[in-house]
Amino acid sequence: MDIQRLRRRIKTQRQQLSRQTLKLHSQRILRLAGNYKPFRHGHRVAFYYAMRGEMDPAPLLQLAIRTGKTPYLPVLRQRPACGLWFAPYPQGAKLIDNRFGIPEPCFKHRRLVMPWALDLVFVPLIAFDAQGHRLGMGGGYYDRTFAYKRQRTHLRGPKLIGLAHEFQRVPRLSAKPWDIPLDAVITESCIHNFI
Repeated sequence: MDIQRLRRRIKTQRQQLSRQTLKLHSQRILRLAGNYKPFRHGHRVAFYYAMRGEMDPAPLLQLAIRTGKTPYLPVLRQRPACGLWFAPYPQGAKLIDNRFGIPEPCFKHRRLVMPWALDLVFVPLIAFDAQGHRLGMGGGYYDRTFAYKRQRTHLRGPKLIGLAHEFQRVPRLSAKPWDIPLDAVITESCIHNFI
């Protein structure tokens, strides 16, 4: 499978979705994820800022705030090895664009949270398969951030839950040794559990 062609095809499909369809899919995900046990029982939950047709977790983030959870957003880090930190995101907090043009919280380093301290992380993706393999944008930020899950099995860390449109499901992705699998993917149609 040509990964670059697959990325282009799915990104084009996502960008062609109407605002109405994006909103409808986000509302359906809200209903499914809102009843999902790891979300209901999680306290520290990380989200992402949706861009260019990605499944929008904003309604789910609002539910997290209303139900007393602490929401986080990813913040790019340079060292060690490009990855992500997670910053608290109180409602109405100021966001600034990172070098990729993705809004992230203005943060103080002492308030950043290590990835293993989170209960649940909602992850954007380009494509996923039935084994929980995820194709991202190609930067490897999430894989590097959660690479510890492969070596340090005593650190349970968060559940990694992809959010996607159902058309982003593909028959099979060839996993690389550094790829970190997802625990589940929630689409507008259903919850795909992998573990």
